[in-house]
Amino acid sequence: MKANEFFKAMGINAVRQFLENDNIRTKGMHDDLKRLVESHELVKEYGSIVRAKMYAESTYTAPEVVDRLKQAIADVESCLEVSSESN
Repeated sequence: MKANEFFKAMGINAVRQFLENDNIRTKGMHDDLKRLVESHELVKEYGSIVRAKMYAESTYTAPEVVDRLKQAIADVESCLEVSSESN
């Protein structure tokens, strides 16, 4: 199972708990799951994925912030795509 599929199936709170407990089932996905949690939290700081995209596209946003935010948006969208594919 891919990290984004696991994230979607379990939810952010369960993934946080798995990471905190260093759960053996997530050993192979630990870094990916950690990145997904951080990405969801970063996008949430902007209120929504739409607002995060607007901020990332602003000419006033620092390039290093744009790069990280675009990666975070892609991570969040990958978890959403898993949801639509499974229905």
